[in-house]
Amino acid sequence: MRSILLVDDSRVVREVLKVYLIGHGIELMEAADGVEALAAIQRSLPDVVVADLCMPRLDGAELCQALRSHPKTQRVPVVILTSNFSPEAAKRCFQSGAAGVLSKPVEPKRLLTELERVAPSFRGAIGP
Repeated sequence: MRSILLVDDSRVVREVLKVYLIGHGIELMEAADGVEALAAIQRSLPDVVVADLCMPRLDGAELCQALRSHPKTQRVPVVILTSNFSPEAAKRCFQSGAAGVLSKPVEPKRLLTELERVAPSFRGAIGP
């Protein structure tokens, strides 16, 4: 089964995406910030991390940098979501090692398309 760690300090965002992703047969882990995400990854390594850029304690770009610095997690694709999309924000995300950056609010189908792009295990997730 394909798995995602969804990291966002907004419970509403997590719930909206959770319903859609679970409906597509995706196993979902959740965290409210980057610190919780790092703890969750110690328990179970996801296929992809989807993280909000702006979060307390450890933001999405900082989380991505932390993941890139460890052999166990350096190849896990990270897609960062941001409500303040700008060329500077996108540059920061990609410099941290993100595989993709999407503007919030993200349409769930657009997220699934991005997951198919960045992670081989998600290819064919949308279906015909």
